[in-house]
Amino acid sequence: MATAPALSVIMSVYNNAAHLYPCVQSILQQHFGDFEFLIVDDGSTDGSTEILRELAAEDRRIRLIIRENKGLVASLNELLEAARAPLLARMDSDDIAMPERFAKQIAYMSAHPHIGILGTNTHDLDETGLLLPVPAAYPSSPADVGRLLELGPPVCHPSVMMRTELIRALGGYRATFRHAEDYDLWLRAVRVTQITSLPERLLLYRRSVQQISQKYAIPQAKAAAIAWLDYEHTGNGEPSLFNDCDDLPEIDELDHIFKRDGASAFVRRRIVERTRYSNELLLGPAFHMMVDHVRGGGGFTGSLRTILRLGRKGRLIRAMILATAVAGFFVSSS
Repeated sequence: MATAPALSVIMSVYNNAAHLYPCVQSILQQHFGDFEFLIVDDGSTDGSTEILRELAAEDRRIRLIIRENKGLVASLNELLEAARAPLLARMDSDDIAMPERFAKQIAYMSAHPHIGILGTNTHDLDETGLLLPVPAAYPSSPADVGRLLELGPPVCHPSVMMRTELIRALGGYRATFRHAEDYDLWLRAVRVTQITSLPERLLLYRRSVQQISQKYAIPQAKAAAIAWLDYEHTGNGEPSLFNDCDDLPEIDELDHIFKRDGASAFVRRRIVERTRYSNELLLGPAFHMMVDHVRGGGGFTGSLRTILRLGRKGRLIRAMILATAVAGFFVSSS
């Protein structure tokens, strides 16, 4: 076998032909070139497979796996198993890496052996490739990561570089937490390593209505909230409650599972918080969870903003329902 490369780049592709070529080229044109590029074509049907075959034929660093659809978590774990390098770099098939990304991450991780996971900051693109307003920065010190960890993922997943043996020792990604598998991994990793991000914006990150964070926002919010509860649970020296689970439990079961009052309410609150900022989610079933949450005495300040947002969008009936819930609680408690 040839000498192992310094870096294994891992990427799963599913029906992303429109953005695939510039994405792959941004990796092949990195200033740091000692890498293998492991790509799983996860059952694409839109022409992605043909694009990947052509690219693989032109650059021997690409190792292409073509198979039926198994989903992102299975693909990432397959790539993790196949990687030959001591470092992993994640990439998504619709993003673009800046040419100096790998060189800067490699240099930082070489100089900071206590860092196990290193992200970068990003510039955001819309679906057409236009730059969006500059997003907020990810925390650039392990101390800030720890302080902000409860709020959500402390690094941008497709920007990260990770130590291969660390991620393998953690068991890779857990399918139980699909749609929030990265956050679950960071929560388990922070117990044994340090996580941070470079302040430089070294990834062009594409925002799309087809993103998991948009398309599966409610299951993602639920999974992330349960991952946090499990993180708190394991902080007492207990093993994770979800190592051998295929699916997450229903929200109403969580108080019993975690043996603590308020676990179910915590997850509902997180889902409601996620719903408030999405016009699309406010039209779905999560709206009714929000109404029940307000009737139970939660989230009045946020509810007032949500009522105004619904009114501006012409959703007057829903605005009235939410306003009635707020008023009803105050009447019943007075």
